[in-house]
Amino acid sequence: MNEGATSHPSTENERILSIIRNYDFLLQRLYRKVPVPAGSGERFAIPKPRIIRIGSTTILHNFREIADVMRRDPKLLTRYLLKELATAGSYDEESGALKLNIVVSARALSVLLERFARQYVICPTCGRPDTKLEKRERIFVLKCEACGAEQPMKGF
Repeated sequence: MNEGATSHPSTENERILSIIRNYDFLLQRLYRKVPVPAGSGERFAIPKPRIIRIGSTTILHNFREIADVMRRDPKLLTRYLLKELATAGSYDEESGALKLNIVVSARALSVLLERFARQYVICPTCGRPDTKLEKRERIFVLKCEACGAEQPMKGF
């Protein structure tokens, strides 16, 4: 047996412990630098629409809250809903309410909001709601902050 090839058990153990400590240090440093996704650990739930009907008008009172949970611009969500409902309406920035010039049920609004979330909020790769919708030239791109995936989206 070659004398230079032998290693002492204590120095080998110290080397392994040093590697483990260095790994733990680097792992902790990485966790400190990586931002925590907005929806981490919790289930993504869209608030139920709270509506009031006045004649042939429907007012969605908690519209801003819904847009905030989805992390989308209320004006963008307004445009989507108005197109899907084929009606006119307006978003009041001061009150955060959406006025629709049509009679629509809370259930129908919930279905449309869920569809919007599936198409324009939830990442098709990892299924997380931690996404941003960016407009690049004339195309919307859904960018996931959790997995880094990017997906071009159909406009509306």
